Amino acid sequence: MPTRRIDAGRALFAALILLTLVRYGLGAFASGPWTMADDARQFLSWGARIGNPSAMPHDLLADYWQQAAPPLYRALLFGAHLLGIGPVQIASLLAFPLIIASAMLAWRLAGCFTPDQGRRLIAALCVMAAILHNDSIFSGTPRAFASPLILMMMLGMARRRHGLTLAGLLLSSLIYPAPAITCLGVFALHLLGWPLVLRWRSLATLTAAAIVVGGTGLFFKAGLSVWGPTLTLEEARHVYSLASFDGRSSITGRNGGIAWLCSARIGFLPAIVNCQGNTDPRLLLNLILSVLPMIGLWLARRRAHGGDGPDRDAAWRLLPYSLLSSLICYTLAAVTAFTFHLPARYSQPVLLVMGSLALGLLIGTIWTRATGRLARARPILRTGAIGLALLIGIAAFATPKMRLVRPAHPDLLALVASTPPGTRIAGVEDDLAVIPARTGRTVLATPEHDIPYHRRYHREHQALLRASVAMGQMSAPALASEVRRLGVDLLIFDRHFLQTGVLPESYGAALPPPHRIAPSLEGLAMLRAKSCRVVETAQWVAIFTSCLKS
Repeated sequence: MPTRRIDAGRALFAALILLTLVRYGLGAFASGPWTMADDARQFLSWGARIGNPSAMPHDLLADYWQQAAPPLYRALLFGAHLLGIGPVQIASLLAFPLIIASAMLAWRLAGCFTPDQGRRLIAALCVMAAILHNDSIFSGTPRAFASPLILMMMLGMARRRHGLTLAGLLLSSLIYPAPAITCLGVFALHLLGWPLVLRWRSLATLTAAAIVVGGTGLFFKAGLSVWGPTLTLEEARHVYSLASFDGRSSITGRNGGIAWLCSARIGFLPAIVNCQGNTDPRLLLNLILSVLPMIGLWLARRRAHGGDGPDRDAAWRLLPYSLLSSLICYTLAAVTAFTFHLPARYSQPVLLVMGSLALGLLIGTIWTRATGRLARARPILRTGAIGLALLIGIAAFATPKMRLVRPAHPDLLALVASTPPGTRIAGVEDDLAVIPARTGRTVLATPEHDIPYHRRYHREHQALLRASVAMGQMSAPALASEVRRLGVDLLIFDRHFLQTGVLPESYGAALPPPHRIAPSLEGLAMLRAKSCRVVETAQWVAIFTSCLKS
């Protein structure tokens, strides 16, 4: 009976979402006490100030990343603190409600495009699979809200519920403005139609939405102006971490050209399959998995002259509207890069959602026709195809792209956590990136925090990063002078770095060459002679610097 088929589809959808939630819960909460999301290491660098506004004084990372947190994200962290939930904990917990909300919205949005429950199921599964393998929703940062809010706005437009769309635009502009601007363009096309038809009510609604989105975005950008000016594209070509293919924030392909078509930060196409560059063959896969289904389905719809009524017509028009708005907003952001955030943030989140939806609808059409024929001619093959599809679904939802960071040296984190709250730390060690968010201690600079888009911040951070490397040379007079100048209480170094002088790979991706110093492990004897407290393991060295300040 049809009811059983609908119930079975919903049950399968819910079961796969539950599988992902369990998988994430185990990874985030049962894999070590210091585990956290990769990007949250940046956005929570100021977390100690939530409970104590005077914490982390004169801290470049805390100052910048506190200002970089959008208003609604800050409000969320402070609200969680009032409930006794720390910033890292709430960032880790966010994925649960966001995934559930995304699943519900994806299911409802897919239903706006087709009455067939089989196609609806496959479309919703494709949307969720794309979201779960993009890693944003697990990031614990403002970017985590992008997909559910895009789904919310698209659902509002598909169902002609402008209040839902306006609420989504408001929330998105307060927590992650770039997709809100692209969706505002979609909303404009949705209200005015094509060819454009000017209606006073539509114009008034659109004007109000534009004021909210634009005003909020400009207010947020003004708050970051103290760290500017923002980088220009020409300047970016001379920033090592941007212009190098292996750089920390690379925007180039292997041939050295700007990766306009496919890259995580500046590429137009959603990175369903990771690629970097305009000649990377993998960009064809991203084109096939996102943009081409949107174009193909819309053209097929036009040839078929609709037939499902005006409500479904409104939903189907979102496909070309999303593509057109993404292209316009991306082009404007690319021309003004990096004045209004990264160009990719305007196109990729929207195309990821709508492209995967179109792909799911296309696959669903092929699937229902193929299984229908097999049911009549080859029922055994149909059963086998269903079993194979189920295995693929389980594999996709059991392996989400979570990008969780587990510090390599928990004993080092425990040592740092035992120091006084005002401890200032410098050095060269990959686990330093976790320390500000996880322990509330100040770290001068880390490659993970080396974001080049605001020139003042990047200039100051690069200087501190170079100073951290220089202190690894263990030159007694210079080391003592730097320790006093920067107020460093604790030095932490990768032991291999001191033994060989070769910088860890992450530091080499953030700093221009040379990427090595003279080996300096023997300098520890000099520090011990000065009665410095030195803690050594086979992987790291920690030096308490009070002996150098006298």
